[in-house]
Amino acid sequence: MFKSPENFLILFVGSVWLFFLLKRFTEDLRKRKENFVSNPMFSRIIGHKSTRRPIAKWALLIAAFVSLCIALARPIGGVTEEAVVGSGLDMVVAFDVSHSMRAMDIEGNSRLDVGKALIQKLLNGLRQDRIGLVIFAGDAMVQSPLTYDKGTFLTFLERCDPDLLTKPGTNIAGAIETSIDRFDMNASQAKVIVLVSDGEDKNETRLQKAIDESKRKGIPIFTVGIGSNDGAPIPVSRDVWGEIVYKKYQGQTVISKLDDSTLRKIAKDTGGKFLRAHDGRSAVEVAKALEDLKRVAVVSGTRTVVEEVYYWPALAAFLLLIFEWMLSERIPYERERDHWLKRI
Repeated sequence: MFKSPENFLILFVGSVWLFFLLKRFTEDLRKRKENFVSNPMFSRIIGHKSTRRPIAKWALLIAAFVSLCIALARPIGGVTEEAVVGSGLDMVVAFDVSHSMRAMDIEGNSRLDVGKALIQKLLNGLRQDRIGLVIFAGDAMVQSPLTYDKGTFLTFLERCDPDLLTKPGTNIAGAIETSIDRFDMNASQAKVIVLVSDGEDKNETRLQKAIDESKRKGIPIFTVGIGSNDGAPIPVSRDVWGEIVYKKYQGQTVISKLDDSTLRKIAKDTGGKFLRAHDGRSAVEVAKALEDLKRVAVVSGTRTVVEEVYYWPALAAFLLLIFEWMLSERIPYERERDHWLKRI
C-alpha cells in the first residue's frame, strides 16, 4: 500500500518521456554512424568489441528514477495501534439552571447565557482532561457523564434550560453530592468541581455535610458567582403583546441578587477559589487555576500509527546514482596479442 499513490503519475510521465528520449537518441546515433562509416569498416577502426557500459549506466539511471518515484508514493510498511498518554484530571461542572438564572443583569445578557459562554471558554484551557456536567435547581441531575469528547459535552451544555428541572430552588448541596458521585475514587487522576451559580442554599446543614465530604475526599470546589449585587427581575413569560412578564411575590416584582457568601465559603473550605463572572475573563482565571492542580499520567485512548518505509527506495536510488557515477563508459584499451598490422 502507498500513502500517496497519486505520485505514480510522475513515474508514468517520466517513463513516456524516457521512452521517446531513448528512441530519439538511438536513432540519432545510428544515423551518425551510417553517415560516418560502414559497419565492416567501423569494427576495424575501433579495434575492439563495443562495450555495453553506456547501456548499463542508462539502466542504473532509470532504476534510480523508478526508486525515487516509489519513495514519493510513500509506501506503507505496516499499521499499528498505540496508546495516547497524557496528563489530565477529572472535572465536573455543576451548573445552576434555576429560574433566577434567566435574570439579565450582566451587560444585558442573561446569567444562563453568560454561564454557558464561560464554561465553553473554560474548555479551551483543558488538555487531556475528562469533563462532566451536572445541572441543578431544586433538584440535581447528571446532564453529561465524564468524557474526553468535548464536542459531546458542548451539545449537552447547549440543551441546559430551567425547564429541564421542575422543582424550584437552588439545591447547591445536592449538586455537590451528585458531582462527587460522578468520580471514580479508585482512579489516581486529580478531581475538581466547578460550581457555577447565583444563589444560596437554604439547607445549611446538608450543605455543610456536602462540603465536608468533598474536603474529606480531597476534591476542591471552584465556585463562580453569576449575577450582580444590584440584581434584576426574573423573566417568566411574555404576554399577548410580547412584553416580558416578571416573577412577582405578593404583588411585588422579585429582584434576584447574587449572594456570594455561600459560594465563597464553599471555595475556602474545600481548597478551591471563588470568582465573579462579569465576563469571559473569569473563565480564563478558572482555567489558569486548574493548570496548577496536580495531573497524573492517563491513557485517553488509542490512535492508528502508519509506518512509512519511503527511506528504503530513497536509499536505493541514492546508491544507484553513486554506482552510475562511478561506472565509466569506457574500458581500458588492451592490445591484442597479434601484430598491430592485423588491426589495419
